[in-house]
Amino acid sequence: MKTAFTRERLLAIPLLLAGLGLAAGQARSAALEVEVTLPDIASAAYHPPYLAAWIERADDKQSVAGTLAVWYDTRLRDNLGKIFLKELRTWWRKAGSTLALPADGVSGPTRGAGVYLLRFSDRQELLAALPEGKYLLAVEVAREQGGRTVLHVPFAWKGTDGITDAGRQDGGAGSELATLKVTAKP
Repeated sequence: MKTAFTRERLLAIPLLLAGLGLAAGQARSAALEVEVTLPDIASAAYHPPYLAAWIERADDKQSVAGTLAVWYDTRLRDNLGKIFLKELRTWWRKAGSTLALPADGVSGPTRGAGVYLLRFSDRQELLAALPEGKYLLAVEVAREQGGRTVLHVPFAWKGTDGITDAGRQDGGAGSELATLKVTAKP
């Protein structure tokens, strides 16, 4: 059975395509992707590190927009793992001491060596309230009987006219954090 393309059907095609384009535009949302690489450290007493990731304003590093993730030992009795969060000294002074833990969508267990991709959408509370502008993503990693590393990567949140903003910083040899990559998608 053949379908004839009438004038009405041909005129409906641009309207259908416009409607699909509008729906696709509404479905798009800004996102922040953070790739954290924890190095494989040869140690007889290796403990997975604690980690905190947060957003700072680029023009005022003391002003924290909010905490994205906190990895700590959530399985210890009597919330003992929370006591050791103070070892993430930079984050603790700026934002950690006032954060009620466990925080839904923020807290998680520690992880061993490997590459981890964290995705955050502008539908999440912190990013939904984050105004357009330039920021720093900070990640601090501390390990029991190990070291402590803090890395900062600049990024632009929204307002980049559809251009994805990406940055990377390497921790260097002997670091508790091998690499930190940040990608902001408008």
